Amino acid sequence: MRALLPFVLLLGAGFPAEAAWAQDDVHPNTELQTGTRFAREPETAGAAEARWMQKRVAMCVFNRNRDEVRAILANSNFYSIDFDAVDHEPDTIFDDLEVSFCMGRLMRGADNETYRLYMNVPFSTLRNLLAEEAYLQDFDNAPAIGADSTQDVAGRFAGERVHPQVSTMAALADCLTFSGGAQAHELLVSRPGSDSELAAVDALGPILAACASSGEAELTVATSLLRQIAADGMWSRSHYALASVTGSGQ
Repeated sequence: MRALLPFVLLLGAGFPAEAAWAQDDVHPNTELQTGTRFAREPETAGAAEARWMQKRVAMCVFNRNRDEVRAILANSNFYSIDFDAVDHEPDTIFDDLEVSFCMGRLMRGADNETYRLYMNVPFSTLRNLLAEEAYLQDFDNAPAIGADSTQDVAGRFAGERVHPQVSTMAALADCLTFSGGAQAHELLVSRPGSDSELAAVDALGPILAACASSGEAELTVATSLLRQIAADGMWSRSHYALASVTGSGQ
């Protein structure tokens, strides 16, 4: 479901709204192709600050609603939430998760002359931000890839058929975390917009390019999207294959 609900984006007037909530699609092919070059998409200081602010909102939402968030994550994928399987409705989920409360708390500590831009966000963006927080809550270190580990995360869809776009993105996230789990972990523990995030993106980018097999000579992906792919992959790998990972903080 790609419905949009009100959300705040925490940035000064005049900033292009679409930049901070980029949902650029990556369409990887099924065959691995070598030679694709990864290019990190330029990001303004304002966009980086906005992503740090949205992460703080997600941290607040997760910490106030841990059980509900985990139930949502277990009944969702990169793009959509199965509302028939969770105790929430599309029209009320933002209220149920106290998103407005978390935004208000954040805004009370902000310069309201600067942070005053409101906009819309897909369910998928909030879902993937929460996947990052749930993963970081459970793991202090990257899950280890054991000898019996497989690239594709078993149990993701429990044998159910899903839209090709969903399975394609899942395969991309699984490949990324299988081949670059340590790099993906470093990305997720870094502060958005920090030098450590930039270093993690540069380290993870070539792995993403190899996994994507885009057929293009150069693959350019927004940092926000790369972070969401890593979050989905790391949370899914840890959630569905917990018995074969180490580093649990639980």
